[in-house]
Amino acid sequence: MFKKILIVEDENWASESLLEKLEQLISTKFESTVMTTVRETTDWLARNEVDLIFMDVQLGDGLSFEIFDQVKIQVPVIFTTAFEDYALKAFQNQGYAYLLKPYDDDELQQALDKIAPFFDQEPQEIQYKSRFLVRYGMRLKSIPTTYIAYFMAEDKILYGFTKDGDQFIVDDTITGLVSRLDPKFFFQVNRKFIIHIDSILDMLKVGRNRIRLQLQPALPIVIDVIVSEEKSTDFQMWLDR
Repeated sequence: MFKKILIVEDENWASESLLEKLEQLISTKFESTVMTTVRETTDWLARNEVDLIFMDVQLGDGLSFEIFDQVKIQVPVIFTTAFEDYALKAFQNQGYAYLLKPYDDDELQQALDKIAPFFDQEPQEIQYKSRFLVRYGMRLKSIPTTYIAYFMAEDKILYGFTKDGDQFIVDDTITGLVSRLDPKFFFQVNRKFIIHIDSILDMLKVGRNRIRLQLQPALPIVIDVIVSEEKSTDFQMWLDR
């Protein structure tokens, strides 16, 4: 279940009350850590791992959503707050439940039940696509995924481009294909392009939060490859893994 729990709460009575409830509701032993500010939580998460986070929204030095801008959080977060206004933002930032203070044991239990499947699932090794069988006229060729520089969707057709500049048609859609590629190496930068990390020749920030890419080999047509604004933050985190 939950071995390490982080509580981000700047009111002592609230964190102590939550811990009491958790000790009654969770049958297994767990470690707990309490943080009270955005700054110390960010520093702590940069150096430590945790299974579950309980997080108040309004802290002494700002809103807890600022933490998500500084560190990547991939575990479930249960928000606990006295304010209704932040629910949408909470669910956009790993929020699995939103508890309004004062909440009772039943509400807390429901929140724990909601995230239980996240921990009960046994990890399964994902098999990513390792090669593509393509046709060149009457000939067939098997191309290892490691040889591919990028994919481009154009006029409802998906093309693959090898690092040598060869082009082939992929019998798939860009959305269907991206989940079958290893995310360590491939990233969908916009609706038209999935790129391999080794295909990036140059990057230039344009506009408020977009990035123009120069790819290698060069594209056969003149087209700007732009990392869309909504993907820009994830793209930069992908590059910085």
